[in-house]
Amino acid sequence: MISLKSFLKTGCSAAVIAGMFNITSCNSGSKDTIPVLNDNSVSTKKNASPTSNPATAPIVDSVAANTANNAAQVVTIENMKFNPATITVKKGDQVTFINKDIVAHNATEIHNAWASTMLQTGQSWTFTPEKTSDYYCTVHQVMKGEIIVK
Repeated sequence: MISLKSFLKTGCSAAVIAGMFNITSCNSGSKDTIPVLNDNSVSTKKNASPTSNPATAPIVDSVAANTANNAAQVVTIENMKFNPATITVKKGDQVTFINKDIVAHNATEIHNAWASTMLQTGQSWTFTPEKTSDYYCTVHQVMKGEIIVK
């Protein structure tokens, strides 16, 4: 059996240890990694409310409640697109952007009159547009949309 002392004297031991460190830490903290998604929307409990998760309930409930009153519109960001790409809202209505894509996006008015924060997967941003405007994602400039305010 080889002793630890003789193992450490060999030239390959440092490379092996360094290689093991690189393998275990190669993706930690990288912005390019795909996040693990935890879909809590389906409950396995009987008689459980679909919005029983306190982390997601306020966003889902407030958007649903406001939509029923024609006070909110939702734009989903998914598959490198704003969906719907064009929305029409009444003056004073809110627009919520929800990122359901696997990468971060934002929504920025073409003349920088307004801009969302960088939205990671699962994050949302709500604002009240004051006038009709075109917008795009500054990270992926092929992603474009329009908000029409009447």
